[in-house]
Amino acid sequence: MYDSIGCEFVSVFKPSDEEPVAVNNPHRLRLSKDGEGLKRGTQVGEGAICEVAAYLLDNPSSAARYSKREGEGFAGFPLTTMVKLHERFNHPRDYKESVKFGSLQMYIKNRGTCEGIDSRDFPVREVHKIFILDIRLANVDRHTGNILMTTDDEDRIVLVPVDHGNCLPKNTGLKLLNRTPLTWSSTSRHSMLKKISNY
Repeated sequence: MYDSIGCEFVSVFKPSDEEPVAVNNPHRLRLSKDGEGLKRGTQVGEGAICEVAAYLLDNPSSAARYSKREGEGFAGFPLTTMVKLHERFNHPRDYKESVKFGSLQMYIKNRGTCEGIDSRDFPVREVHKIFILDIRLANVDRHTGNILMTTDDEDRIVLVPVDHGNCLPKNTGLKLLNRTPLTWSSTSRHSMLKKISNY
C-alpha cells in the first residue's frame, strides 16, 4: 500500500481470503478441499492471524530489543496488525462483500531478498536471530525469498524476516520444520551471542 500521495510504499496488506488455496487467491490455485493451507499443518484463511501472532511473539513486552528500528521486535519482525479495509481488491464477479480482513505489516525499505547471496556475507548474529525466531514459531516456510536485506545506520547488513503466514502449524506440519536456508552450517560453529541465547 502506498502513502497518501501515492509515492512510497508504507505497508503490505495480506487479505485472508486471498491466501494461497483460499477462495479468492489471485493466482487461481486449486482451492483447498479440506481446509488445509498450502503447507501441511496450516489452515486456509489463518495466514493473516499467523502473521500477527509472529509479530506478537517477536515482541513480548518484557523482551530486550535487538533491532533499533521503532516497532520492530527482537528478530526485526516489522510492526503487524489485523485490519478491516474498505478498498478495491481481487473480488470475483459474484463476490458481494465490500471489505477485506487481513494482516497489515509495515513496509521495510530494503535492498532485496537474500536469494542468490552467499550466506557467509551475512553477520552471524543476523542468521542466528532468524534461526531462533523460526524455532519459536515452528516456521515451515523459511527460504531466502522471505528474508529481506537492509542496512543499519552504520551501513552494516541487517536481515529482516517476513512472510510468516505458514508458521505455528498443527502437529502434522512440524516435521516440515526446516533450518534457515542461509547455510546454517556456515554459522553453526559460532557460539550465539549471550543476548540471543537469553532471548
